[in-house]
Amino acid sequence: MTEETRNFCLNPGSGSAGSYLRLPVAPRSNTRLRFGFPGSPGRALQPKDVVQWVGRLLAEGKTVAMADVAGPGDPLAEPGPALETLRLMRAAHPQVGLTLTTVGLNGAAQAEVLAELGLSHVSVLVDAVDPAVAAALYAWIRPGQRTLALDEAAALLVRAQAEAIAAFKKAGLFVKVNTTLYPGINDGHVEEIAKAMAMLGADLMAVLPFQPPAVPAAGCASPACASGCGQSGCLPQAEPEAGPSRPDAAALARAREAAARHLPLCAQDILDLERAAASPSLDPAAGLPKASAEQPYVAVASSGGLEVDLHLGQAIRFLIFGPRPSDGLASLLGVREAPEPGGGEARWTALAETLKDCFAVLASSAGAQPRHILAASGITVLTTEADVQGAVDALFGGGKRGKKGGKAS
Repeated sequence: MTEETRNFCLNPGSGSAGSYLRLPVAPRSNTRLRFGFPGSPGRALQPKDVVQWVGRLLAEGKTVAMADVAGPGDPLAEPGPALETLRLMRAAHPQVGLTLTTVGLNGAAQAEVLAELGLSHVSVLVDAVDPAVAAALYAWIRPGQRTLALDEAAALLVRAQAEAIAAFKKAGLFVKVNTTLYPGINDGHVEEIAKAMAMLGADLMAVLPFQPPAVPAAGCASPACASGCGQSGCLPQAEPEAGPSRPDAAALARAREAAARHLPLCAQDILDLERAAASPSLDPAAGLPKASAEQPYVAVASSGGLEVDLHLGQAIRFLIFGPRPSDGLASLLGVREAPEPGGGEARWTALAETLKDCFAVLASSAGAQPRHILAASGITVLTTEADVQGAVDALFGGGKRGKKGGKAS
């Protein structure tokens, strides 16, 4: 496996923080899984801002091997920001490899343009090649400007993904297929996916375990939640939908073995890194902040509840973790809305008030001004791209505290 392909296998939540960056510039989603994180996925950053961010990291001597245009929506649902990001990145940082992660809708129409802009790799999220299985996984699918019945939309998604992968290959792109294993839904379907993707010319496959979100998923019956607008009308209001559990090691091994009959897989050691909580910011030897009676909680900026993957300024809400009252274990206790973006220093002062009972905030990155303002209130900003639960456990000494806490609201 080449170094470039190895970097392509790594996701932003991997242990090699800084070598693989996610550029979240996509403002709109065109699909919604049934079992994801409730609420809008977060605000997209502006292309010029993420390109400047990469420039600052490089100026600090950080290694940036590959940048992935991905999230909070789908880059091809509204291609303009993604295409602008690729143009700016290629002009400003030609040494950085570029990839894009998409569900594949609108992919066939954009394949040639993406290749012309210097994209070398693309990841396509394919969890089914049978429309009936896709319909069981998605709450809604919106291929264009109008909403279709789910059965019709699922069939269209399966066709569009196949057309996109064929077009990506024709344009000369390296294609990786990411398949998430959902026990009881697509666990018997993975080999069929791998076989179909191989026939289309896909180069590589990653089979990843479904990670139940820290907060139960709320059923979202319409694409009103597709935009990261953060307004109340965009938040799903339906009752949470019961979802699958994380697949056990044996089920995951069987699925990967079945997929490997048809496509090369990302190496197991690379996939395991995605679950590692260790990062330079969370090295226990570095002297982590500690909880106190006045500040017993940790706030986390996360788009899906699984990974610390949002810039501090991008978060529209924070997950609040602390010792569970029943047994003292570090657990999710609540969700708090962030102050509205804009306003400069006033926003960070308001955030410090919102999180005044937190001793730390976890985010993928943060500027100097919010760090200083929050620090004045005793709140340490830690930057990491680790798993949420692993990072929280590191702060709470493995998850067990000596004394019980209360309820965070």
